[in-house]
Parts: sequence; C-alpha cells; structure tokens
Amino acid sequence: MRSAPLVPLALAALSFAACAGAPRRVAAPAPPREGACPARPACDAPPPAALPRGFRHTRSRHVASGWPRHRGRDLFVRAEGPQWAIAKFAYGPQDDDLEDEDIETYLLRGCSGDWERLGTFRTSDDDHLHPTTEGIPDTGGRVYLDLTAGRRLEVGRHRVHLAVAGDGTSADLFIEVLPPGARVAVTDIDGTLTSGEAAMVGELLGGAPPAAHPGAAEAMHALAGSGVYLFYVTARPEWLVGSTRVWLREQGFPPGILHTTIGVTGAFGRAAASYKTIELGWLKARTGIVPSFGFGNMPSDVATYTAAGIAPSHCYYHELGGDLRGGVRHDDYRRLARALFSRPTACAP
Repeated sequence: MRSAPLVPLALAALSFAACAGAPRRVAAPAPPREGACPARPACDAPPPAALPRGFRHTRSRHVASGWPRHRGRDLFVRAEGPQWAIAKFAYGPQDDDLEDEDIETYLLRGCSGDWERLGTFRTSDDDHLHPTTEGIPDTGGRVYLDLTAGRRLEVGRHRVHLAVAGDGTSADLFIEVLPPGARVAVTDIDGTLTSGEAAMVGELLGGAPPAAHPGAAEAMHALAGSGVYLFYVTARPEWLVGSTRVWLREQGFPPGILHTTIGVTGAFGRAAASYKTIELGWLKARTGIVPSFGFGNMPSDVATYTAAGIAPSHCYYHELGGDLRGGVRHDDYRRLARALFSRPTACAP
C-alpha cells in the first residue's frame, strides 16, 4: 500500500477543516442578465443513501481511521469521444491509499431525474494498476470507469457520485459534454479570484475562508450568461478539489469544471506554469478547443495563455504589471463584468 510523504502541517490542517468544518453560507447567485443563457445546473441533488457494509480487508479499517480525502476528476468531453469517471480514495495526512476495496457508483444524468446505479467497482492496488487515462496516472486507490460501456452521456452537465462501501464516505465529480462550437474560459483561482495569492493559508490555520475579489463571481457569470463554459484551473494539490469546489459555490461562482494538480503537495512557480500548460494542452487534444478567454494574476499566467494561443485581447490579468504580451490589466472585476457580457446567438443544452 502506497502513502505519500507527510504534507506540510498547514495543508493537513486544511484537509481536516475541509472534512470536518461546519457548512458556511452560500452567496446568492448573480441575477441573470436580460437575454442571458440559462445558468448551468448546480447539480446539487442529495446523493444516494450510503449503506456501509464493512471493508474487505483488515488493513483498510486502519487506513480509514484517518479523515477521508477522496476526490473525483472533473472532465470536459465530447459526445462522440472517450467519457471517463476517475476518482481517488485515500485517508489521513499522508494520503494513504484505499486499495482493493469496493466503490458503489451512481450517475445523475443531465443533473436531473433519478440517480442511476452504475455498479460496484474495485479500487486499484500496486499489483493491479490501470493505464494512465486522461492524463491521470494510477498510483493506487483509484477507480477508472468507462462511461461509454453503457449509454453514452449526451451534451450537458452530469454528476457521478462514488461511495466507499466500507464506511459510506464518498467523492463526486462532474462531466461537461460539450456541443460543437463550445467556447471555454480558463481562470486561475489563487490571487486571480481570491483576495491574495496565499489567501487560503489563513483558513488553513483556523481563520475565515478567503474572500473573492469584488465582482469576480459577477464577471464569471457574465461569461456563463454569454454561453461560455468555465474551466477553473488551480495548482493546488488534488485532495483540495472538494474544498475548492465548496469555496467556489459559497462565493457565488457559476458551476464549471475544476482541475487541480494530481500530486499531494501542489505546484508553485515554474512547476505551476508547466502544470497549467499541460492542462490547456489536454483541453485542446481532447476537445479541439483553445479557450476564448483567460484570467490570471502572475507572469506565468501570461506565458501560459500566450503559449496556448488565447487571443491576447481576451486575456485579463488582475493588478499585474510588466509585459502582458497584449493582454489587459484590470483592477476591478465589476467594471470588467459589464464588458464581458454579450448576448449569445445560441445557448447550449
């Protein structure tokens, strides 16, 4: 059974807070603009009831004594291409893998109707690793579910819920099946949407959750209302995907696809820029899409978006000086929101 090196104390504290913290107030969604596309579904239906039936292995009970850090991988896909549900199951500050254990899986097709049971699947172990899929290498404790083996997902937003049979803990992921001609906006989170590059650290140590820049959620809603899909890309560690998704919802940001790094420590500096470049390369390879808009706050974001081929005039950098390579510096999302909205010629299903 593999376990990751001990992560910094602050990161472990956030993991605990993310799992055990009390629910916080959810910001009211931005009012829709006249002529705007309908909002993407929140997909927040209660999950199927968990029915723990115990673990297959004695060692798993020991692993599960730590708090759960399970996470699912959101994906953009095409209706005619590969469609995967990928998740990782691990516990505790050392991210101990849950290996060779049963995972019950369910699908909320189109974010509406009843949950469909997809079946029981076994997490991987060191002797039975899955080939790297959608850029996600198997290090144990993962589930790879080929959704094309059943009825394919149609254009729209979908949610997969995966529950550990042993104790009922769970992870979720979201899949956005894009229509032809879809437009995507990519945005960094820390320092770009949050009040500072290290805004999360205060929450790690027991403080209030970081605030979003005033008007940042409104700006993202302006794009969503114009028919643009949101791609939130952060160099945070993979196990923070759940708490990051909660933060976006609580701050009033529209639903989107959220990607973190795959590692347990995240990425910084050049490593973060390399990670984001890989993510945008994955988006283009999988869907053929170069984002129509990019949002950042660091020189590395400028380099990443330029290399990806995003039009410089549609790249917006919050309070960033220096050479923006034709990008736009801004310091007020509220003004930017008014400029970003355009009446869509068509809205996706």
